[in-house]
Parts: sequence; structure tokens; C-alpha cells
Amino acid sequence: MKLLATDYDGTLKYQDHVTKEDRDAILRWKEAGNLFVIDTGRSMESILGEATKYDLPVDYFVTNNGGMLFNNKQEELFSSYLDTALSLEIMKSAHTQPDCVSYVANDGFYRHRIIINDQLEEHRYPGLEPNMSEEDLWKMGKYAQIVISLENRERAKELETKLREEYGDRIEAYANKYVVDVVPKGMSKATGIEIVRQKEGIDLKDLYTIGDAANDLTLMEYGYNGCVMDYALPEVKAHAKREYRCIAALVDDVMKNANE
Repeated sequence: MKLLATDYDGTLKYQDHVTKEDRDAILRWKEAGNLFVIDTGRSMESILGEATKYDLPVDYFVTNNGGMLFNNKQEELFSSYLDTALSLEIMKSAHTQPDCVSYVANDGFYRHRIIINDQLEEHRYPGLEPNMSEEDLWKMGKYAQIVISLENRERAKELETKLREEYGDRIEAYANKYVVDVVPKGMSKATGIEIVRQKEGIDLKDLYTIGDAANDLTLMEYGYNGCVMDYALPEVKAHAKREYRCIAALVDDVMKNANE
């Protein structure tokens, strides 16, 4: 049995939708007795909606950049949370960040958005409406991930650096295009997939991973078969062993070699 773990946004969903070619390939992968995992920075609430929309046969969901793990019955198998006081400090500091559009706090399953400046362009969460006041969010007391949304990519990289310098002993910060994902120290997309691998008894040689962006580096570097989308930036490609134009190309390549 083999395991394929893919990033979602920019990898499986790379044309603003999941292509029929990729979905058909995933079905072939599953029919051959293999496991399929989505490893994403999204919340479970968010990625579950996507998986349902495209009818994806997912075995496990690694969410929050590795900080949470769910099976396909939505049962929580692993969880990690940020320190509450530190979470409040980071959320409050979003108000002082240049070009900050909004931030989203994730309680482990659901996400809650707070708008900072509605005059700036929102790239990540244009359709996500706030569902509680900031005061109520600060009282929630349980935060698995905080995502700070900026108007441009340069600001996101600057904020990633700043957060790592100030809180690097307690958090991980991953710049992902226009946002910065903040999760507990030691959490990464490789963390989540390692839990799945051990749970299912998968040999490292039978594990295939693929991503497209900087927050996927640990996923691509993990194991022997780290792959990258062929349109990724050169500095991202440098961390992978092979590149593919889509998930279907990766699946076809692996299954062809398995049959030879």
C-alpha cells in the first residue's frame, strides 16, 4: 500500500478548481488500494467543504499546516494549540501591521475572521464573512492557528520574519503568498503526515508528497519521494526531488513504475 499526500491550494486546486483529470487519477490511486491525504494550511471546516464539493475520496485530512489531523469521518486524531496569551498578543498586533487586511483564528475545526482594514484588497478570504465580534473571539481561549492576511506578498514575507524573530521559540510562522500562517512550535505539514504514516504502517519509500509553495517545504523534503508542481518558484523546486505538471501526472508515473 502506498500513500499520496498533497497540498491543496496551488497543488490539487491549481486552476481555481480541482480538475477532472486529477480527480480521476485519485480514484485510480484509491482503487489500487492506496491511501490519499490532503495536507493543507486550511481549517477542517474549510477543506471539508472543498472535499465535499469535488467529491474527493480523502482518507485523512492534515490541517492547520500539520497542527491537526482528522480521518474521513471528521474524527480528531491529533491536535495542537497555541498558548492563549500569546495568541491574543499576536491577534492584537495585527492591528499595527502595515497593509494588514484581516486575520482569521482557527479553533481546531472552525475559523473566525476579523476585518482590520476593509479598504485594502483581500486576496485569501474575500468571501469569508465575520461570524463573531473580535471581543468574543478573544474570549474563545482556544486557538490552533492564526492566519494574518496582507495586501501584498512582500509584507507577508516581512511579517513572517518579524514573527519568527519575536516568537520563534514558541511558534512556527509560514508565509504563503498573501498570508502568514501561525501555528504551535514544531508543527509543520511533515508533522501531520508522519502521524498518518506511522498509524498506517507505510514505508517511507511508499510515501509520495507534493506541494507548490514555501509553506510546503517540509512536506516536499519529507521522505524519499518529495515532489513539486512544475510552475513553483526555483527556490521552492530546490527542495523537491521531482516535479510534475499536476497530480494526475504524479499518480500515473508512480503506478506505471509499480507495474513494471
